[in-house]
Amino acid sequence: MARCRKMILICIITLLAAFTGCASAPEQQSSWDPFKLVWPLPPDKPRIKYLDTLKSSEDVTSAKNIAQSIFGEERTDSLQKPYGVTTDERGRVYVSDVGRIFVFDKGSKKLSFIGDMATVKLIRPLGIFYERKSRLLYVADSSLDKVVVFTADGKLVMEFGQKGELKDPSGVAVDAERDKVYITNTKNHILSVFDTKGAFIKNIGSRGVETGNFNFPTQIALDDAGNIYVVDSGNFRVQVLDSEGKYVRTLGEIGMRFGQFARPKGIGISHDGYIHVTDSSFHGVTVFDKKGTLLLPWGGRGFEKGLFELPAAIHIDEKGHIYVVSQWTAKVDIFQFIAYPEDRELGEKKE
Repeated sequence: MARCRKMILICIITLLAAFTGCASAPEQQSSWDPFKLVWPLPPDKPRIKYLDTLKSSEDVTSAKNIAQSIFGEERTDSLQKPYGVTTDERGRVYVSDVGRIFVFDKGSKKLSFIGDMATVKLIRPLGIFYERKSRLLYVADSSLDKVVVFTADGKLVMEFGQKGELKDPSGVAVDAERDKVYITNTKNHILSVFDTKGAFIKNIGSRGVETGNFNFPTQIALDDAGNIYVVDSGNFRVQVLDSEGKYVRTLGEIGMRFGQFARPKGIGISHDGYIHVTDSSFHGVTVFDKKGTLLLPWGGRGFEKGLFELPAAIHIDEKGHIYVVSQWTAKVDIFQFIAYPEDRELGEKKE
């Protein structure tokens, strides 16, 4: 029996390694240069290119902390176990971490925090969403069983979720045009819908394996048409719903091949409609088009900049910058999606 378990474990490890290699992870070099990271590899046209990494205060400012300098040490505030990521119109990057939100502001060369005050203390913030119309930051805290809303500068605005209403929420997304706030009510296995003033509207789905059912839903994203994309992690898929919550289609299924999932975690949608899904078992990202067609797997496992260890949330801004959180290595890697003028659609073959 023990030998059988060992053989199964070896097979799983081998398959995971094969996926990572097929996802165009670059060869290890004695002198690591993340700026050479591109996917896919030549002769194919590169579509994803590494740009930068955020990990600590050193990545936004070189100024020394005066108090620490007195003792001959420089204080560094570093991510511990990040999960969620989003950005605002000023290019500030918000990252959820243990007990607080990191705000990386390279423009002002400043690192600040949200939710670590005595009056507003976050415990386990996970999914985060910045709504640009109202300029508000929505934070799903799985320990508080609430979604807490802040201004971009960290002032408390409101909270979603009465006692017993939410159970371990892990994702949030806001459709300002339709006045709806969607929350993945993870341990209740449903999608809860509120209006932007905090009034409950309805729950969508129930626990199960059929279409429209959920099993530990985690992250959530919206496209420009108001369609809802829910990472249905326990069912190893992404379910697409329309703005009213009606089932549209499914992306992925359990498996080890491209387009399949073992542990889907985060989801991000570009303005072109391309859907990027992270998988923490494969340590990579899978890209689908609007119709759910598999286009490109990318990423690779590693501790260096530009590689992933347990990737979680993913966010794509209006400039095509892709932000991927690695939990185990406590960092956010930033990539650029590369578009070509002659391309009609990612992966489309020329006639």
